[in-house]
Amino acid sequence: MTKRFSFDFFQRVGRSMMAVVLILPLVSILMGLGGILLNPSVHEVLPFLGGHGYQVAGELMQRAGQAIFNNLPVLFAVAIAITWTGKGMAGFASLIAFFVMHTVIGALVDITGLNVNEQLLGSELGIETMQTGVFGGILIGFLTAYLYNRFHRVQLPEAISLFSGERLVPIIASFAAIGVAVAFYFVWPLIGLGILALGNFVATHTNPLIVGLYGGIEKLLIPFGLHHIYNTPLLFTEIGGSYTTLNDARVVGDQNVYIAQVIDRLRDASVAITGGTYIAGKFIPVMFGLPAAALAMFHVAKKSRQAKAKGLLIAAAVTAFLTGITEPLEFTFLFVAPVLYGVHVVLTGLAFGIANALGMNAGFAGGSGLIDFVLFNVLPNQSNAWILTIGLGLVFAVIYYFTFRLLIVRLNLKTPGREEEGEETRLYTKEETREKIGVKRNGAKEDESNPDSRAARILHALGGKENITRLDACITRLRVGVKDQERVDEGELKRLGASGVLRVSDGVQAVYGSNSSVIKEEIQDLIDG
Repeated sequence: MTKRFSFDFFQRVGRSMMAVVLILPLVSILMGLGGILLNPSVHEVLPFLGGHGYQVAGELMQRAGQAIFNNLPVLFAVAIAITWTGKGMAGFASLIAFFVMHTVIGALVDITGLNVNEQLLGSELGIETMQTGVFGGILIGFLTAYLYNRFHRVQLPEAISLFSGERLVPIIASFAAIGVAVAFYFVWPLIGLGILALGNFVATHTNPLIVGLYGGIEKLLIPFGLHHIYNTPLLFTEIGGSYTTLNDARVVGDQNVYIAQVIDRLRDASVAITGGTYIAGKFIPVMFGLPAAALAMFHVAKKSRQAKAKGLLIAAAVTAFLTGITEPLEFTFLFVAPVLYGVHVVLTGLAFGIANALGMNAGFAGGSGLIDFVLFNVLPNQSNAWILTIGLGLVFAVIYYFTFRLLIVRLNLKTPGREEEGEETRLYTKEETREKIGVKRNGAKEDESNPDSRAARILHALGGKENITRLDACITRLRVGVKDQERVDEGELKRLGASGVLRVSDGVQAVYGSNSSVIKEEIQDLIDG
């Protein structure tokens, strides 16, 4: 694989897309609370919520949340540009380019009277245009990021030096957006029809095998940080289906369609729920399977180490159960017992397939944990999928528990609490981690008031700043592109609190939990300084 399209490149693509995904919990809260206030079933129990003031508040919450979904393309454009470059000016330039692109597309359609499928026409930020969806936003985001990196240091002649450096980027991005618009004018009608046909095929040929494979592959890609590239088209584009709301707004993507249909069904019981076909099974392994696996790991831990394992496993299991953030728990066995992760992948695919076989439609906005499960499935109560989810979840909890317990014991897997005497524990509670990173090898305490002490040591373990080609962080992982893998001290990274280190091609991922983004910023300050 070439340097330009290395594994680190694709990790960065996924990381950039995740910037948008991470705002969806806000949408979940807004739309979920709004749905509760507007739900007639809730009014039967709490009649005062049917009052005018509460109804207005509910409507405002739902519309505010829906605004996020309606504007995902421009959010992708801006977030990708900023995340890829780390510069706000790139995001500003991307926003301008997005406006220019759609304005030019709309003008070309209007001037030429292009005969195009009506499903491809619509508006973006009030601009009548062809709807290129998140694909257009993603393209503009990456294009602007490239232009920023290419031109933000350019020095122009003295007479026009005012436009040198970063100020040149929005200008160049605008002209580039015109070129993209012209290209889209010619090619998007064909591409768009192809996407619509693919979406229609997916919607009409969905079966348990396909859905199960989708769920299993998504889980398989999580360790590599590539799952957002994989699932974005299904969740947020026409490939995952489309739906026109009662307010005549067109939403696309399996996740978005489900939420829009639940909202409409609260107003009109005749609305059929067809979204959430592919993601209905996700709650089962997340809310039930993984916590059961954590219980199994705790029960087979050595008595002398159960107390330490307990704190770690409970925290990780609760995080997965409540929020749907599974990485802290999944990484507890990925690095020490990959066979367990393989079983997890298979069971996840099985859960997705069974949910589809039972005709379940369920969904989430920000995460597949209890919060979204209640807000978008239990409280709206528009199908029996949530009841089936609980029933299947309990069955899978039993399967996860006994499968994990049997494999751990039979294969003598070194899950938390089963390490050999004298062997370093690879996962720590918060207190243990602080203790580990607060003591130097000679036993002398470090100055805990110095926030860069840990960052400096991690940077050194990564081979120093001259070995760093790219620095990123997601929810639980520090993602680093490196020039020379041999200069990375994996053991030292673990001594500094990493629960696992994954080397892939020209990149290193160190799992530091929820502190990863803070560590990344501290290291970035050291590099910039």
